[in-house]
Amino acid sequence: MRTEETKQRDRMFIKLFLKSSPADVTEEEVTYFRNHPELIDEVTTPVNVHKLFLWAGALLGTLFVGLSKTIKFAHFTLFSEGLLEFLVDIVFEIGVALIGAAVTAYILGILLNQQQENAARWRAEIRRRIEIL
Repeated sequence: MRTEETKQRDRMFIKLFLKSSPADVTEEEVTYFRNHPELIDEVTTPVNVHKLFLWAGALLGTLFVGLSKTIKFAHFTLFSEGLLEFLVDIVFEIGVALIGAAVTAYILGILLNQQQENAARWRAEIRRRIEIL
């Protein structure tokens, strides 16, 4: 179950992700990151937003594949058989491409997240050692 703090963090990252310029940062966002400075390094990685787009792409791809099968078996008499087969193939291939792209991006996202978590731990350790010296 997601806590209220997790929801607030996700809302903050979604807002920042949708902005086009750093000049658009609001006082609410500054206050949030003043209270959570450890999250500033994560501003470039709105993981949940990426997951939302990936799920939407996979769902859209699945709908396209289903639509291609519906077109194939609906026996439309409006189009010639050749044109109908071409349409089925195009819609099917678009659906498969969307699903493949979403899965590939998801796997690459997992690898990127692991790398970013390692980099964050590395930065934290360097900061800790610098403060000790």
